[in-house]
Amino acid sequence: METLIELKDVNVLSGDFPILMNISVKIPAAQSTIIMGPSGCGKSTLLKILAGISIPDSGKVFIEGKDYYSLSEKETLLFKKKNGFVFQDSALWANKNVFENLSLPLRFHYPELSQGQIEQKVKKALKFINLIDSIYLRPAQLSIGERKMVSFVRAIIAEPSIVFMDEPILSIDNEMKGKLLGMVKKLRENNCTIIGVIHDSIITSMIADNLIILKSGIILAQGPFHEILNSKNDEIKNILDEVVKKPSSYDTDILDLMNE
Repeated sequence: METLIELKDVNVLSGDFPILMNISVKIPAAQSTIIMGPSGCGKSTLLKILAGISIPDSGKVFIEGKDYYSLSEKETLLFKKKNGFVFQDSALWANKNVFENLSLPLRFHYPELSQGQIEQKVKKALKFINLIDSIYLRPAQLSIGERKMVSFVRAIIAEPSIVFMDEPILSIDNEMKGKLLGMVKKLRENNCTIIGVIHDSIITSMIADNLIILKSGIILAQGPFHEILNSKNDEIKNILDEVVKKPSSYDTDILDLMNE
């Protein structure tokens, strides 16, 4: 199994307080890896380090076997071109409308695209999530759920091969959740590497190939989903009891939307 991203002995501090401690982990390519654990355990921090957004206080980050912080500017830009990030708080540009927000990654990474090609891609994406009528609205004019959907679309509009997701389904209704899950399903079918923080038991069960279980900044377990699910470790079992269920009890409306 090809390793896409690897962390070795990564530590992150906030002042003197440890956020992540001695984190070593391998993220396989073309699979879905979900980071789980109690609130405040360092999940989002770990995700941002894997994405190259945050820099650890110590330790190494390798991308396809190369030290990330030793990459040339061209190599760093190539990695960023291949990935998209869905932020927990959406992180849309407040002073730009929806069209401008979605155009940014296309203009930055694909300057050869014409205005017409960009408009076509943006409108197609917005039609899929039923937000075409909001194309010229500012983020403040959208609901929280709508902003989350626009943030997700922005992350994937340039067709990345790696998608990072930080709680992408918080504060969205069932219809939008179903459409978002449908997009995640297509990403998986196209062998996209998905790395996410998801605090939803059923959705994790539906999309996870691998799990990373964090507690208080320490990795308790990492590996294939079903192996972790059957762990005999009491701490891991307690966390899984809270956040992992079988998908059979999931809302059938969402499952239908996901399969459209």
